[in-house]
Amino acid sequence: MRPVTIGTAGHIDHGKSALVRALTGIDPDRLAEEQRRGMTLDLGFAHVDLPSGARIGIIDVPGHEALIHNMLAGAGGIDLVMLVVAADEGVMPQTREHLDILRFLPLAGGVVVLTKVDLVPDPEWMAVVRDDVQALVAGTVLDGAPIVPVSAKTGEGLADLVAILDRLVAGVPERDASGPVRLPVDRSFTMQGFGTVVTGTLWSGTIRPGDLLVILPQGREVRVRGVQVHGHSVSQAAAGSRVAANLVGVEKEDVSRGDALVTVGAFRPTDRLDVRLRLLPGAPLLRHSARVHLHLGSGETVGRAVLVDRPRLEPGEEVLAQLRLERPVVAVHGDRFVLRRYSPTQTIGGGMVLNASPPGRRHGARAAAVLEAVERSGPTPLIVAAVADRGRSGMSATAAASAAGLDAGEAGRALSAAREAGLIVAIGDRLYAGEVVAGLRADIEEALAGYHRRIPWRRGMPREELKSRTLAGGDDRLFDAVISDLVHQGRIVEHGPLLAHSAHEPVLTETDRRLRAALLRALEQAGVSPPSLDDLRRLGEPGAVDRILQALIDDGDIVQAAPELRFAAKTLEEVRRTVVRMLREGAEVTVATLRDRLGTSRKYALAVLEYLDASRVTRRVGDRRVLGPQADDPVLPRR
Repeated sequence: MRPVTIGTAGHIDHGKSALVRALTGIDPDRLAEEQRRGMTLDLGFAHVDLPSGARIGIIDVPGHEALIHNMLAGAGGIDLVMLVVAADEGVMPQTREHLDILRFLPLAGGVVVLTKVDLVPDPEWMAVVRDDVQALVAGTVLDGAPIVPVSAKTGEGLADLVAILDRLVAGVPERDASGPVRLPVDRSFTMQGFGTVVTGTLWSGTIRPGDLLVILPQGREVRVRGVQVHGHSVSQAAAGSRVAANLVGVEKEDVSRGDALVTVGAFRPTDRLDVRLRLLPGAPLLRHSARVHLHLGSGETVGRAVLVDRPRLEPGEEVLAQLRLERPVVAVHGDRFVLRRYSPTQTIGGGMVLNASPPGRRHGARAAAVLEAVERSGPTPLIVAAVADRGRSGMSATAAASAAGLDAGEAGRALSAAREAGLIVAIGDRLYAGEVVAGLRADIEEALAGYHRRIPWRRGMPREELKSRTLAGGDDRLFDAVISDLVHQGRIVEHGPLLAHSAHEPVLTETDRRLRAALLRALEQAGVSPPSLDDLRRLGEPGAVDRILQALIDDGDIVQAAPELRFAAKTLEEVRRTVVRMLREGAEVTVATLRDRLGTSRKYALAVLEYLDASRVTRRVGDRRVLGPQADDPVLPRR
C-alpha cells in the first residue's frame, strides 16, 4: 500500500492528542513538559494499521494560537486531515485559523471529528455544533466531508472513523517515488550509538541506506546510514512516508526544522519566489512590500510581499506577487504556502509558487504582464529559460529541473512539451535550447563562408579551428551533433579533419597550379630522402610555397611526417608495405635496418618510423618495431 500521512487540526484542548492515542495506542505527546501540562506544544507522531492493510502515519499538531508555527511545520506534508472540534465547545478561534491554513494546502480530503461526545447528552446541541461545522467548512477541502461523532474515552465512533479513514486513504494520489529525494526536516536529534537523526514527511523520491544526499540551504553533503519508517528499519522509504534518517557527516546542531534533505544537484535554495497570492476574506489589507512570515514545507522565514502592480491587496483578493526572503528556502513550481502577518502574527493568506528561480521583479504593469505569462504558460517556459540560460554549455535534465524550480514530474512533462515544440534539443544526456542550437548552426555556416572567402585555395577549414571560433567554451557534444546534422543535410562536407560548404571547391590560379605540380614532382622524385622546407621554398615565392604545400596536405597528396619533413603520400605508402612485409617475414626492423633497406639516412628512416608508430602501423619495443593494429591500413596524412 502506498504511504499516506494524516494530520490533525483544531483548537487547543479539543482532544486531538487523545483521539490519536485512542486510534493508535501511541501517545503523540513525546515531551515531558507536554505530559506534565497535558498540552501539546510541538508536533507528535503516531501510526496505525487500517483494515485494508494500509499503515498510515499521523501527525498531531498543537492547537494553541501561540504555536501555529509548529502546527504549520507538520501540516505541509500531510495528505489528509482530521479537523477536530470538541462537541461540548463547538467551533473556536483556532478551529477557524487551522481551517484557514488548510485552505492553502494540497490536501486530498479529510474528515471532521466531533470529539468528547460523551460530555454532550443533548442531541439538539449536537445538531447545532454539526450545523456550525458544516457552515464553517463550506467552500473548503472539507466541504461535504464526513462528520463523525467520537469519544476517545468510551470508544464511541472510533470504528466508524477508522472505516472512513480507510476509504479516504484509498483515494489519495500517489506521490512521485521515482523523482529526486525531498524531505523537509521537522526534527533533528541525536540517538545514542547512531548519531544524528532527522525526521520528516518524504515529499518525493525514495531514500535508501547508503544514499549520498545534501542538506539545503547549507549545502552540506551527508550519507544515509539507516532509514526507519514508523520505528522500523527498512531497506527503502518511498514518497509519502514518515521517515527517520540516520545521517553521517552532520551534527544535529547543523540541521534544523525548515532545512531540506534532498538529492544532490536536484534542488537549489532560492530567496525569491514568483507566486499567486490570495488574501483571506477576514485578513487585514496587505501593503506593497509588507513584511510577512512565509511557511513552506516544514520551514518558516521572513520576507517581503512585493505586489507588482498595485499598492495594496484587499481582503479576499488575489494577486501575482514576488516574495523576497531573508533566508533561502527549497521550493519548486506548484508548491503551496501559507502567509502570516509579521506583527502581530496572524494567518492572512497563502497561495502557490509559480517560479522558484525568478529574476527580481520591478513594480508596475509590465512586471505583472510577465508574471501573468508565466502563470498562463505553465512550467514549460521556465525550463526552456533555464536551459537557454546555460547557452552552448547545456545542462542535464536534473539540473534543468532544479534551475527552473520544478519537481521531477512537472519537469519531465515540461521537457517533453518543450522537446516536441522544438524549444529544447536533447543531445545524449545534455539539453540545449532550440534557439541556441539554431544559433550555433548559423554561426558554423557563416564561419565557413568567411573562411572560404579569405582562403579560397584551401579545401576546407580545420575542424578544431572552426570549433574554437564558434563554440566559445560550449560543450563539444553540441558542436559534434550540429556538424553531423549539417553533413547529413548535405549543407557541409568533411574532408578528413577539414570542413567546407558542400558547394566549395578550392580556387587556384594558373601560377598556383604550376607551383603545385612542381612541388609534388620534387617530393615524388626525392622518394625517402625529401628536400627540406628551405629547398622547397626555392621553387617559388616562400609564402606561395607554404600555401600550396598546405593544399597538397589537405588533398592527401603529401604527408608532413615531421615539422620540417614532407613526403609524397605514395612514397610513405610504399614504405609502409615494405616495413609490414619485413616484419611478417621475420626480419628485424630498427632505424638502422630500415635506413639500409631504403638506402637513405638515419634522419629520414627515424622520421618515417615515428610516423608509422603514430599511425599505429608499427609499435616500438625497445629499439625494434613490431606490427601495430593498423598495419594493413593505407597510410593517410595525419593533419
